Order: sequence, then C-alpha cells, then structure tokens
Amino acid sequence: MIQDAIEILLFVICILLSAFFASSEVALISITRAKARTLVNEGKPGSNAVASLKESPEHLLITILIGNTIVNIAAASIATAIAIQIFGDLGVGIATGFVVIILLIFGEIGPKIYAARASDSFALTVAPVILFLSRIFTPLIWLVERVSPKFGIGKESAEPAVTEEEIKEWIDVGKEDGTIEQGEQDMLYSVLEFADTTAREIMTPRVDVILMEDTVTFEEAIRIFNETGFSRIPVYHDQNDNITGILNVKDVFSAMVSRRKDSTIKEIMYDPMFVPETKKIDDLLKELQVHRVQMAIVIDEYSSFVGIVTVEDILEELVGDILDEYDKEEPEILNISEGVYVVDAQMWVDDINDRIDINLPVDEAYETVGGLIIDRLGHIPLHPGEKTEINEGKITLVVMQMHGRRIVKVKIVIHPSQGEENR
Repeated sequence: MIQDAIEILLFVICILLSAFFASSEVALISITRAKARTLVNEGKPGSNAVASLKESPEHLLITILIGNTIVNIAAASIATAIAIQIFGDLGVGIATGFVVIILLIFGEIGPKIYAARASDSFALTVAPVILFLSRIFTPLIWLVERVSPKFGIGKESAEPAVTEEEIKEWIDVGKEDGTIEQGEQDMLYSVLEFADTTAREIMTPRVDVILMEDTVTFEEAIRIFNETGFSRIPVYHDQNDNITGILNVKDVFSAMVSRRKDSTIKEIMYDPMFVPETKKIDDLLKELQVHRVQMAIVIDEYSSFVGIVTVEDILEELVGDILDEYDKEEPEILNISEGVYVVDAQMWVDDINDRIDINLPVDEAYETVGGLIIDRLGHIPLHPGEKTEINEGKITLVVMQMHGRRIVKVKIVIHPSQGEENR
C-alpha cells in the first residue's frame, strides 16, 4: 500500500515537472534578447539568469528537451508499472492512453497556455532553475552539439535574431496600441531607411542650384547672397560644370570689413568636397562632419556636376523639412479636387505612387514625374499645357508650369473607372 502511494506520488511529481519544463520552454523562448536586456536594466530578480540563457538559445532548448524527455519517460514507466499491477497485461495499453491524455492536458497544453499569458514573470521565476540544470546537463549538451552538425543543424543556418522588417512590424504594433505617436513612427521609419538612401535621392539637382562665377566682385556676391537667402554658394570657373570652390557669406563680409576690396572671391572661397551620386548619406554625413563642411558637390559616373547635398538635406531625411525665414513652405503634393493633384515635377515617381496610391509606370529611363512626361512625349515640352495619357487613359499628366526648358509643376488627373461613374 505504501509502495503504491509512493509510485502515485512519483507519477504526480513527474507530471508537475513535465508541466514545469513545457511552460519554461514557452516563457523563455518567447522572450527576446532585447527584452532580456531590458529586464536586467530594470534590476528584476532572475533577469541575469534570463540574459545568460538567451545568450545561448541552443543550450536553453537542449536543457529543456533533456529534462522534459526524462520526466515524460519516467511518468510513462511509473504509470505502466502501476497499471500492470492492477490490470495485468492490459495495463500497458491502459497506461499508454492514460499517460498520453494526462501529459497532453496537464503537462503540455495547460502549462503552455499559462506561460504564454505571463511570459515575463514566469520566465524570471524559472530561469535560475533552468540555468542550474543547463550546467548539470553540460556533458549531454556537449554531446548533442557535437552530433547535431551531422544532421545539418549548424549555426550557419541560424537567422538573424532581429531583422529590419520585424522592427518595422513592432513599430506598427506600437502605433496601433497607442504607445508610439505618428510622428515617432515616421522618424523611426526614416532612421531605418537612412542607411539605404543615396546622395542622388536627396540632392538639389543642378538645374535648381544657384551658382556664382569666380570673377564676381564682393558687392555682386553680397547682392546674390541677399537675393537668394543662401549662406553658401558653389563657385565655378568658365563653365557651370567646373566647380572650383564654395563661397561663404561670412567670408565675404569679413573681407569687406577688413577692407580687402582688391581681393577676389577666389582667395576667400574654400575647396569643394566632391562625392559620387551613389554615396550613402549616413557615410556622407560622417565625412561632412570630419571635414567640417556643410555642403558637398555631387558628381555622376562621368565626373560631371549633377547637384549639391547639404547637412540640412541629410538631417531632413530624419526629422522632416527644416524651414528658415527664407524658405517658402509649398507642399510637394496639392490636392485641388477629387482625383486632381498638382505635384512638384522633381518628385520621384515611386514617392508619388506611395503617397497618392496610384500606379504610375516606373522605368530606368527616368526617376521623376517630369522625366516620365518627357519620356512619354518623346521631347522636352515646349509650353505648359502639353499632356500625356498613362495606364490606357486612366491617368493624365499635364505640364502646369515651366522655367525655361525645365518642368516645374505637373497636374495629375485620375479618371474614375466606368463602374464608379455609374454609381
């Protein structure tokens, strides 16, 4: 009688241990390394054990599997012994069915559901025990790690712990839950995309750059600075492609105050910094900081001048437009009526598609909506009003404003489908 009671007690203990290992697996696996570090920084009891286990997830998983396997086999063996004593040879089948049901309900499903609902607190509780067992099972873990590569299970196949897409998903979840504001979401997305942005994507194109010839006088230079509102202007020699320096308005005033009126701007301008249009802006920002300059001259693969990038342009990729007293706030996209938009001709087609939710064609021959019009017309527009049809007449692009041969504004007209017109 006492022996039967001991066997039943041992069986119950095995079920409880099975529940412990099953719930520990869910709680500890669900916690990320980043979360573990957060718990450590908060000084939560057991957080150091959690962090140690997350440093080696293979050891954690192997420890839990070894412990769970041992107690499950022990539970099955004890239940079989008890059942044989009671039912004889039929006890094996009865014990098997009984143990499967008990382990499934009380050793797997129930504990895992509980652990999933309180993963953080439960993980902090069980982590010290699992860490202690991982040290006891060290010889077995070593053996498994030596055997596992034979079955193609190697560290090379492991995926990154956190991917950029996962971070974006967490940002979206935070926005939906209200813990992250819209502005914070935009900035976080900008940070993630920052390293993938090139100088060409944010530069002021050559046609929009104010230039100054190296033969102008100080008085003429001051007039240009005053008219444009800029504090730095690229300087060229003979032709626009030949950029030879950058002139700072402070240097001009300093020279005039010092009565160096016989000097020329060649003597006070500083050497330009040239960068390829494919340069990533995070690297460019570091170079600008190292050289202590505010502007870089962007060149293409043929070393031709194609635009300029300033520190302000780079920072605006993170925090949005930075306006000063000389800037005129004009929206890149203006919705003037239903299905009718006026956009800046220099906007990239991809950006317009994203912001208006349309499907303008993308091609390597152009990048901007102005380039798309020129590509479809087959020539540079001669006057405002020229238009082209896109997507089988569903969208019309109209040249609204031109400056010389350059398209400034484009009107996008989205025609409703026949089904929508009949509603």
